[in-house]
Amino acid sequence: MNSGIKVIAHRGAHEQQPQNSLAAYSAAIALGCDFIEIDLRTAPDGKMLIKHDPLKPGEELPTFDDVLDLAKGKIRIYLDVKQAMPASIIAKVEAHGMRESIYTYGSQALLRELVQLRPGWPCMPEAVGVDVLRDNLKQLKPVAVAFSDWDFKPELVALAREAGCDVFLDRQGKTDLPEFWQDAIDKGVTGIQTDRPSALVPWLRETKRHA
Repeated sequence: MNSGIKVIAHRGAHEQQPQNSLAAYSAAIALGCDFIEIDLRTAPDGKMLIKHDPLKPGEELPTFDDVLDLAKGKIRIYLDVKQAMPASIIAKVEAHGMRESIYTYGSQALLRELVQLRPGWPCMPEAVGVDVLRDNLKQLKPVAVAFSDWDFKPELVALAREAGCDVFLDRQGKTDLPEFWQDAIDKGVTGIQTDRPSALVPWLRETKRHA
């Protein structure tokens, strides 16, 4: 893992590949990204699948196992849990020996259950607000804090950094551009989640801010 700004490929590097596909994840690895962001859902039959939107019958989707196999030893995972049981997540991750390679993002209830089942589980709560963040820093001892435009505030960034957490900010759509990446870095982020990893990685490397 590099000591500079971490690049999180949102749903993989999907500029030329379908999002949330094994091809997009492989492209992110090839680019030298630090994390792939994946969306986890559970099908009615219990199979754990990767998709952002609700599942539809008959879809061919990557399984959680597929992605864990692909990523192991090559890239870390920003796991956005849409619908999955904490015990099932733990079982899959531990079966692949990837506990330390996955930052889990999800509801406060889900993250707290993960930590109850496995103290020290690498959690990544949304910042939300000062009181919520302080409580989560105490209860979860997270490795990272996730930020969106609406909660990207100096006092929350400072709290996260003081606790030794990574600060991961979403920069998508109209804010997925160099001037907004630079603004995020100036304000203390340690990782940027982007839909444009093929642009962000070289942009960071030009100024030696990425390994």
